[in-house]
Amino acid sequence: MRVMITGGGTGGHTSPAVAILEELRRRDPGLLARWVGRSGGLEERVSASVEVSFRGLPVEGWPRSTSPRMVWTLAKLGWSMARAAMLLRSFRPQAVIGVGGYVSLPLVWTAQHMGFPTFLHEQNKRLGMANRLCAARATRLFLSYPDTLGEYPADRARVVGNPVRSGFLTPPARGEALARFDLHDRAPVVLVCGGSQGARTLNRAMAGIVRRLGPEEAQFLWMTGKSEAAAARDAGRETGDHVQVFPFIDDMPAACTAADLIISRAGASSTAEIAVLGKPSVLVPYPFATDNHQEHNARAFEEAGAAVLLKDGECTVDRLESLLRELLADGEKRAAMGAAAATLANPLAAETVVEEVMTAAFAKGA
Repeated sequence: MRVMITGGGTGGHTSPAVAILEELRRRDPGLLARWVGRSGGLEERVSASVEVSFRGLPVEGWPRSTSPRMVWTLAKLGWSMARAAMLLRSFRPQAVIGVGGYVSLPLVWTAQHMGFPTFLHEQNKRLGMANRLCAARATRLFLSYPDTLGEYPADRARVVGNPVRSGFLTPPARGEALARFDLHDRAPVVLVCGGSQGARTLNRAMAGIVRRLGPEEAQFLWMTGKSEAAAARDAGRETGDHVQVFPFIDDMPAACTAADLIISRAGASSTAEIAVLGKPSVLVPYPFATDNHQEHNARAFEEAGAAVLLKDGECTVDRLESLLRELLADGEKRAAMGAAAATLANPLAAETVVEEVMTAAFAKGA
């Protein structure tokens, strides 16, 4: 089977793309796949890590305010669409899968106007701009929430959940996960992660909290992002070895499995991974996310009883410490939150997406 997949910019878009590619490969070991994204973007590095051939486009994000740069951005969009047409003519995919982000627009839009079947996946509770622009012509629109906000053709939409990578579906046993990070079971483990780019607000609050909570109260796995790792390590060194600092954690399935509580931004992939592992969480939505989609995601978890929503502007050392102490002292509440999170999971999301893509592609006889 020949498949083109496009999307990126953040881990929220690349993670479901990887999950879908893993399932496609499981079903078709002879799969021919191309990943199309922004040259030099996160998706180029991720595609290399999963050994999928990458093709870059010069596309860039639309300016948030009126400026002369809009003319340049529009020109690059047209250039990207022309290059996308060349890639489509050359590869002749049986299916084009878009997982969102502005980088997905040139390929999906061009494929639709050239007659290729297109499949879109929306990870957030509010339909993103690229998916909104392409939904009307999509062969199928896959959604993560039954009450997704935005206009789309309901007759071609299906709620499947958010695909997560296979490592989260078959995580290590907790004892093994603790051992991988040199942790013990005599104090609860708190995983702090601000997404693929880190989170300044979380890092600032944590720098104070790790000085206030001793090793008998909690162990911390603290993912800071590359730019703030050095300062966080300085804070961690002052407190002892119960604080481990990482610019990025490669083995997130084990880190999440080891955690008794997760403090995180509320990106779509992060919340899907928290749900599939049934973990209690404190979610701090990124306030400048497009369409405020992270707060919508976090509210869905809060309404289900799965998480505590803490707004970015309220994420101070004192407030986060108070929440941490309350949750770490109440194992029953954490267990109930974890059980509620599990009800939001859909571990078969990738299988459902791939089943529909393959069925439609082969029915078309391409």
